Amino acid sequence: MSKKLVIALGLLLVGMWLSGDIANAATHIPKGCKPDVFLTISGKIGRTTNSANNAYEMSEREFLALPTSTVTTSTPWTPKSNFTGPLLSKVLSEVGATGRTLRLTALDDFSVEVDANYLEKYGTILATSKDGVRLTIRDFGPVFVMYPRDSFREELNTPAASSYLVWQLCGIDVE
Repeated sequence: MSKKLVIALGLLLVGMWLSGDIANAATHIPKGCKPDVFLTISGKIGRTTNSANNAYEMSEREFLALPTSTVTTSTPWTPKSNFTGPLLSKVLSEVGATGRTLRLTALDDFSVEVDANYLEKYGTILATSKDGVRLTIRDFGPVFVMYPRDSFREELNTPAASSYLVWQLCGIDVE
């Protein structure tokens, strides 16, 4: 075989391998999230759209129709910006959440457990836009958990508090 043919076959194989990994990554949905659902809220809730999973599967339209608030703050990953979205407390009340521990799950399988009272104390929002531009998966969206970090630096400028700023949020399990 000629050297050019070997190189071409090698590049083809590498390309096929990479495209397979990319396709598999794009179709992976973490536990607690569902494809084609904007936000899944499950667990100790009083209102469901999927009784088999005891979950409320909120559409993008429904989520965006909720009243919004704006938080102006910086994060470890973004400069000071205006983040806008509904209050977490409003989203939880929409589904009749009764538990006080939340497991926040992101599209990349990151999850963290946090006390709902802690997040609600600071007026946490589920941001869908930054400086008036809708968030996308490439830039922390479609939902980014956000609170006014700059206003409570002593309490919220810690590694633990930063772990609650979950981007690409797709699921909330109420425990």
